[in-house]
Amino acid sequence: MFKILMIILIIFNKTNINYEFIDSQINNSVSNFKIEYVRYNYYNGEKVEDIVDKLNSYLNSTLEGKGEYITRYAISQNVDPYLVTAVMLQETGCYWTCSKLVRSCNNVGGNKGKPSCGGGSYRKFDTIEEGIEFAIDKLARYYNSGLTTPEEIGPRYASDPKWAQRVNNYINKLKNA
Repeated sequence: MFKILMIILIIFNKTNINYEFIDSQINNSVSNFKIEYVRYNYYNGEKVEDIVDKLNSYLNSTLEGKGEYITRYAISQNVDPYLVTAVMLQETGCYWTCSKLVRSCNNVGGNKGKPSCGGGSYRKFDTIEEGIEFAIDKLARYYNSGLTTPEEIGPRYASDPKWAQRVNNYINKLKNA
């Protein structure tokens, strides 16, 4: 679109080219590109690819190699990818071998509901990506209500009184990987 506008300006107004306008449009385009580049490639000043590598170093079994998917989706939902992954590791055991709930039902957040997984109270997801998105969306609802730390989320998310401490341990491991 911008190129077409430039051609029209040059053809129909050869002697009266508004170079200031052209410069402002170019500067605006470059500025927007820089903002989008940073938004897509950085999170809190850290390269997304570095976060992905750190997450992948701890994701095993069914979640192996899902660091980029988790990171990108978490960031798109304005949720800390370290927190999301730490919760998944706490809920699934995927630091070692993922639980049966993950392997059979793609449930990475220990989420209950329907459709049921094997007749129990835990929810079944058709794909691992669907399970990841649901878990992140659930955490995003906590974030949107002002609960952004494991200590704030824990009492509403899990019955284990040590849940926040365990999630924080995973966050520290992930960040220092």
